[in-house]
Amino acid sequence: MKKAIIMLLVVAMALTSVFAQGAGESKYPSKPVTAVVGWSAGGGADIVFRALADVFPKYADGQTMVVKNQPDAAGVPAITEFKNAPADGYQILHWNVAHLIKTHMNKVPFTATEFIPVCQVVASYNYLVVRKDAKWNTLADIIKDAKANPKTIRMGNAGAGGGNHLAALLFEQQAGAEFNHMPFKGGGPAITGLLAGDCDVVMANAPEGIANVQGGELKILAVFSQKRLDAVSDAPTGLEQKFDLVLEQWRGVVVPQGTPADVVKKLEGIFKKCVEDPAYVEAMNKLGSVAVFKTGEEYGKMVAEDDARYEKIIKEGGFGDKYK
Repeated sequence: MKKAIIMLLVVAMALTSVFAQGAGESKYPSKPVTAVVGWSAGGGADIVFRALADVFPKYADGQTMVVKNQPDAAGVPAITEFKNAPADGYQILHWNVAHLIKTHMNKVPFTATEFIPVCQVVASYNYLVVRKDAKWNTLADIIKDAKANPKTIRMGNAGAGGGNHLAALLFEQQAGAEFNHMPFKGGGPAITGLLAGDCDVVMANAPEGIANVQGGELKILAVFSQKRLDAVSDAPTGLEQKFDLVLEQWRGVVVPQGTPADVVKKLEGIFKKCVEDPAYVEAMNKLGSVAVFKTGEEYGKMVAEDDARYEKIIKEGGFGDKYK
């Protein structure tokens, strides 16, 4: 009898533990979530995640999202450290095209697909921008000129091997033309160089040059997106000009391997509501970007596809030192 009572107590305690665990999981999040951003405060990634943080508590039972900037070495130390973060959903990582490209440019202790994808939260599209008085007014104009005069048109970018440079190479391949690619130390310096006449055209990404376009100093020949951007609604897309190319610089959320599936799903649901929030949508429009939500499954597929695409470009172009 005594043994039976003890057994019943053991079973009851076990069930209580299970129920308590289930209840705790159902209340996720029950404390602030830290978003690790491997870029400087004030940059594009930081602006996007702080806009998400502004609306996060509305959909996370009042819990906040704290942005933690770790900008050193293009985010490599931050990402490396994140690999060992607790897999409980309370630490998430900003993941973007630049980080993916880094895995092929240099030998780093992580890959582009080793984290669990939660969702995409924004898309920034590349665009070709020239001075207002440039002789080209359409995409066809500059492509025709580039074909007739190979490697004479100077195309600036934010840095050799970076996202905008590789986007320029993809454009070049699609156009069947050759440009003289000129790297600058960032997107801002590339626009400054364009205004100063140090280059003829820049492959840019929001918000680079948007204010100059709005101020009448620059004009956009084509935005490589599915539809026009609200911030520069007069600028036509490449698709409108029968040029079938979309160049998307995405940003999303990932978590460490081992994070429970139900927690990942709850995070996905929270961010879906954040991305659809009017305040967030407006913030992205002002930035020249687009609030875009993709589920973890959709986002993971896109990351894998871009991983293969950029690996091919980097290997063929001999960029970086990973494959040398």
